[in-house]
Amino acid sequence: MIRGLGRFVKEELLFFVFLLALFLTITVLVLVLLSGRSRRESLLQEYEAQRIAAALMEATRDGSAPDIESLQRRIVGFGIYTGRGTELQRFGSAPAVLRVPGDLGERGPMDSPIVRFHEQRKTLTLIRWIGMFPGSMDMHRRTPQMPHMMRPENLQLLFLELNVEEYWTSRRIFKTAGHVAPILILLVMGLVGYLYHKNSLYRRKLARQQQLARLGEASRTLSHEIKNPLSAIRIQTGILRKSLPRVNREELRIIEEEVSRLSLLTDRIGDFLRDPLGRPETIGLDSFLRDMILRYDRQISYANAAEAEIQIRFDGQRLRSVLQNLLNNALESQAENTEAPPVEITVERSRNRVEIAVLDRGEGIPEDAGDKIFDPFFSSKASGSGVGLAITRRFVEAAGGELRISNRRGGGTEARILLPAGSPRRGSS
Repeated sequence: MIRGLGRFVKEELLFFVFLLALFLTITVLVLVLLSGRSRRESLLQEYEAQRIAAALMEATRDGSAPDIESLQRRIVGFGIYTGRGTELQRFGSAPAVLRVPGDLGERGPMDSPIVRFHEQRKTLTLIRWIGMFPGSMDMHRRTPQMPHMMRPENLQLLFLELNVEEYWTSRRIFKTAGHVAPILILLVMGLVGYLYHKNSLYRRKLARQQQLARLGEASRTLSHEIKNPLSAIRIQTGILRKSLPRVNREELRIIEEEVSRLSLLTDRIGDFLRDPLGRPETIGLDSFLRDMILRYDRQISYANAAEAEIQIRFDGQRLRSVLQNLLNNALESQAENTEAPPVEITVERSRNRVEIAVLDRGEGIPEDAGDKIFDPFFSSKASGSGVGLAITRRFVEAAGGELRISNRRGGGTEARILLPAGSPRRGSS
């Protein structure tokens, strides 16, 4: 069973690693796509500004007045200036004197214009030279050989400011999407991981039930086959006890003890296979524990933190079996330590659950045992049958509770039964 659970855990770990890699891949692709779309929108706006600027330049060269009225909704400002920035023609937000940007002053007439976006004003400004000749190069390199007509004082500058509010709206959408998309992808991946985890838990439970079903079928057959020979052995030992001399009766006693142990083992297997929920009833836990402790001749310390009767829903016989298994394990664990303190039983009640703890100062759980202590027929004791804790956990889980067993700080073992405050539902096993 542990090997099967390990396989499930390994599969789940690999799945979550794959899910993380998929999340990072999809997130990066989405962000790259959004960044590309945003860049494309910027280029489209720059192209539109170049197109409008070219139309205005063409109108200026032809000597006709630029048709600004037809583009008034888009054009916020337009102006034509001398190469030194002096106004020749101006409209809207165009400045009276245009300060030539330093990086534009280092460009030749054929170099790219300067395009700048202004988020607060939701506009785009374009500044470029008017007067373009094929093959022109950097002005500073060609100034000594540049014809007189291409000197800066003989060129003109164009200033254009466009309303690009739609661009900023789309850019804001892209920016928001860039923040929201990873969160949405993470939520989707989280949902997929949650569903996979639930499915994995269901598959583990199903595998466990299938294993228990196979074990049950084998155990029923084995119990039946064992009980018949045991009955015959009891009859024969009874006959031998009457006919053999007293000197040989010690050997018969050993045979009878081993037969009783085998018979008890088959009964415990029957306990494990039968309905684990039984018939739940309301039990006063404080009275139940005090009565059960009286049946032990060894000293057991008991403390009820609630200092009152605590009502739980449990099958009485199964609860007795659960507590006896834990108490017997605790007493056997520290049997050889004569200086060990009494085994402790504590009861606490919180708002939603009841906790019963059985504490000892015995040998503790071997390091290599782990969760294998709950496997049927696993035992770290030479004389143990290995079904006690498996039965105990099965009964507790059927009642809607949980059994936790671990090494105790300072030595020993602590077993804790956590039961819900409400009634268990049939079929929870």
